[in-house]
Amino acid sequence: MVVLAARTIAWRRPLRVVVILCLLALVLVGCRAGATTPQSTRTPGPGLPRPFQMGVSSVPPEPSDEAYRGAFAFAGQAGEVVLIQRAPPWAEFLPGATISDRTERLTRLERDLAREQGLKLFLMLDPTDPGDRGRLAALPDELRGHDFSDSRIRAAFIAYAKYLALNYKPAYLALGAEVDMFFNRRGDAAFRNFQSLYFEAYDAVKAISPSTLVFPTFQYEDLQGILRTGESTLPGWSLVTRFEPKIDVLAISSFPGFVYRSVAEVPSDYYRQLRGRFQIPIAFVSVGWSSAPREGERFGGEADQASFLRAALAEAEGISAIVFIWYLGRDLTLGPSAGFESLAATGLFDVEGRPKGAWWTWRVYADRPVAAATR
Repeated sequence: MVVLAARTIAWRRPLRVVVILCLLALVLVGCRAGATTPQSTRTPGPGLPRPFQMGVSSVPPEPSDEAYRGAFAFAGQAGEVVLIQRAPPWAEFLPGATISDRTERLTRLERDLAREQGLKLFLMLDPTDPGDRGRLAALPDELRGHDFSDSRIRAAFIAYAKYLALNYKPAYLALGAEVDMFFNRRGDAAFRNFQSLYFEAYDAVKAISPSTLVFPTFQYEDLQGILRTGESTLPGWSLVTRFEPKIDVLAISSFPGFVYRSVAEVPSDYYRQLRGRFQIPIAFVSVGWSSAPREGERFGGEADQASFLRAALAEAEGISAIVFIWYLGRDLTLGPSAGFESLAATGLFDVEGRPKGAWWTWRVYADRPVAAATR
């Protein structure tokens, strides 16, 4: 079963986001129907080399094995990197446990699909609940309510990180997603437990796959305090420095549409403060803006989506980022109910397989060659 690839997703926001994540946790359980992919062949065109590799996530538009394969095919057309994000299958990596056939099959499948499409792997080991970043996700019954201070959880986290390093040899491996949100919900003592676990896992991964870049990710809007207070405050850069020297990349996720009503409200230098702050490369992970306008919601249609993407890519180039990953390749087929439209419609293609304006904006950059230093 191609199930785990959409286990956890980079949406950490209001309750409606939690619901969509719960649906996506079930997304790949052998259903029907497939997915179309861009028809054009990706060949670098003329133009100055771009400093960053480009990619999308492996989240498929609908719950089927065929659609999951299609998501990799789309990623192969869209860029050089594919993001796979999931919670650890804790029970399989506890001391004395056995790895399931399902996990091993999924590993082989994803490795093969990435190889077929010529994609680098960006893996994200995401242990916390998307709806409550202060709580661990998908724990077995006997560990419910436990945290990073539990020796069994720590052992399972490290064992799974080593499994990913050994079996995938990823170019990028995030150990923890949007960890600033965990800090804001659980406080310093719990965060220190995660930090110490991260350092152990970092060393374990590097011993197996020295070339893999290892780091946690941070939620950019939360880091600035905007999600919590509605106003920009001094960014929590001290949280980043707490991972030094064992942080290879400053990686952020960013969804400004949860804060700003339109692209016109987003500051023109929104990401510029990332430049020069740390002596490590910068990566944009799970960036998105919805194309679904809806009364009362903070999202502004296809034109706004394309405008945001154009500005974000330009800023990423201006600060010499090394990776830029747009969250969805194609909109999710979740139907018009329950207020999911604004979240499901961040794809570069719509549910019918039609390219949006953002896709052509994407192509302007994707068709440029990648700088030699970034390959």
